[in-house]
Amino acid sequence: MSEDPTLLPGEAPIKNAPAIKLENGFACIPQHYLKFRHTQESLEQIVVEINYCDRYPVFVCNDSSGLYIQVGIIGYDNYATHQKQSASTKIVYGRKWRVEPELPSSEVIQTVFLAIKKAREHEIRELFRLTNKGQYSTPFNNHHDFPLMAQNEELLDVHNQEQNAPCDLTVLAQALEKIRYDRARFTLEAFQSISSDRWLVDLSIQPETETSLPELNSSNVTLVLENLNINEFYYELMEALLKLSDRHVEEHFSYRGFCRFSRKNCIEALGELSKHVRRRDNKQFNAEFEAHFTQSNYQTDLTRVPNLGNGLNARKIRSQLAYFDKLDGILPTLTKENPAQ
Repeated sequence: MSEDPTLLPGEAPIKNAPAIKLENGFACIPQHYLKFRHTQESLEQIVVEINYCDRYPVFVCNDSSGLYIQVGIIGYDNYATHQKQSASTKIVYGRKWRVEPELPSSEVIQTVFLAIKKAREHEIRELFRLTNKGQYSTPFNNHHDFPLMAQNEELLDVHNQEQNAPCDLTVLAQALEKIRYDRARFTLEAFQSISSDRWLVDLSIQPETETSLPELNSSNVTLVLENLNINEFYYELMEALLKLSDRHVEEHFSYRGFCRFSRKNCIEALGELSKHVRRRDNKQFNAEFEAHFTQSNYQTDLTRVPNLGNGLNARKIRSQLAYFDKLDGILPTLTKENPAQ
């Protein structure tokens, strides 16, 4: 590994890689001129400098299938009774996000960012409670039986339900009374038609003392409905709540104190920085580097090529690929069909 202090653990420059000087005088070798060979130790050294919220610890693990990142979620049991929920917190774990050793360090950080967003989304879908006929449910949660629903689609078709009927202010207000989100309530502040097929709904959020999501403090949400019915309203409200969550992560997720996804960063300046580090100055590049650069990219691409196999999905993919006369890139490894299948 290079002794270059600008490089992170697990990084090494391609042979003869040029250093690029930025407008502020800082010199670096951009990530597209680096090779990566991450280990659990190098990933931990990256992840330890990521900060978001203590309620979402990020684990770096290694098992027989390789390296992975996993987010923990610390909070109250979303399905416990109010008395039990107020008593103690628990920790649960999100899905495993595999990290191949060749993944650029920046993409490792972005994998953690996405893992936190999706862990939070999973939690948020369970925090949306809808009360009907005296009992509550969490209709947006991710634990419904998908195959069962696919076998009984007619039970769920909105066209067979009264929620598809046009609604007015009274019906919207009644719908809001059925909803609790992280124990917060909603109040209808404004409702108006903005075109022949679009309606604007303004809602304020009133959190309770048990409300844990920080983005709900002093928040309002604005919905644009393309169909004026309760079903559309529920879906758009969930979209707005997910957007609130995503924006909170974007503004508070940091690496070495830098919030990459914050809107405080100038988009045009980001574009200029990207152009600058990717500009090819012929004086800095030579034939030997170009050969190493091309070979390095090809070897990295090879690590991502899937093996097609012989199963049902392999046959489906073969039929999909057959529609294309010519494909650039590296095709999946094609295992020959077993005649007995």
